[in-house]
Amino acid sequence: MADPLRTTGMTTRTPIIFALGIFVSMSPMVTPSDATVFGGSKIVAIDQGQRTISFQTKEGETWTLPVADPDIFAHQLAKGDVVTIELDLNDQITKVLKMSEVPPAPPVREEEQ
Repeated sequence: MADPLRTTGMTTRTPIIFALGIFVSMSPMVTPSDATVFGGSKIVAIDQGQRTISFQTKEGETWTLPVADPDIFAHQLAKGDVVTIELDLNDQITKVLKMSEVPPAPPVREEEQ
C-alpha cells in the first residue's frame, strides 16, 4: 500500500516548485544588451575634471553625462568628433567610439536584395 504522507508531500511540492519556476523566469535579468547606445552623436564638450562628456544626439538632444571609467579620456576625443556612445543602466558613459573606429556594415549581396 502506498504511503499517504509521501503522496501528499509530492502533490504539495509540485505547485510550489512550479510557482517558484514562474517567479524566477519573470524576474528581470541584467545583460550587456541592456545598454543604451547613441550612434552618430557629436561631442559638444569634454570636462576631465568633472569626468563628464556632453554630446548632441542625431535627434538634436544634448546630454551631459558622467564617464564610468576615466580611461575613456585616453582615446584622444575632441569637441566636434562624431562618435557612438554607450551608456550603462546608471546613465554613465561606458564606451565612446569615434566613427572612424566603428567597423562599416558588410556590403549587401545582390541576391539578398
